[in-house]
Amino acid sequence: MPFLHPALDAAAGKLAPLRAAAIRIGAPDPIAALYQIDCSPQAIRESARTLSTGRDVLVTARLEFERGAHSAERRWGGEPAAEFRGRADELDVHYRQAAEVAARTAAVGLDLADLLDRLAQQTATQVLSIAEATTPATEAILSGDRTAEAAYRIRTACTTITEAVTHGVTTITEATTFLDPFTTPVLPN
Repeated sequence: MPFLHPALDAAAGKLAPLRAAAIRIGAPDPIAALYQIDCSPQAIRESARTLSTGRDVLVTARLEFERGAHSAERRWGGEPAAEFRGRADELDVHYRQAAEVAARTAAVGLDLADLLDRLAQQTATQVLSIAEATTPATEAILSGDRTAEAAYRIRTACTTITEAVTHGVTTITEATTFLDPFTTPVLPN
């Protein structure tokens, strides 16, 4: 199954020999570990842009509503106009809040996409470096060497790759706590 992130997909292709060696000695699968940090920053960016467009629609709708409310209010008078103005002002507040939250959420989405992209690229670079350093042991295992030294190097590399991915996942989890305020609805029920 291909990876969503191009750097992870490329890294997985280059990890194939290490994976084959790991399978032969029963070590953790380095490619399977990469799936834990796989992501699509581009899809998140597109969603953020769509949300930003939705914010623009809200702003336009609010301005149109405000123009219509002023026009209607000028034609009325007395208590009905005052009651209408009060309710129109309440709705205006909701429009503003929704537009502000949409703008903030779009900005957070772009930041999140950048974070995920950066972590995926860093992880891909790191695991490739680990795999490269293990090339002699990988080649030895694949050619039939079953020495403890070669097996130890492969296990260590696979474990280090798994730890690098786990560190990246932890970073994502810690960094996304700023999303908590976005779980509360903007508009009351």
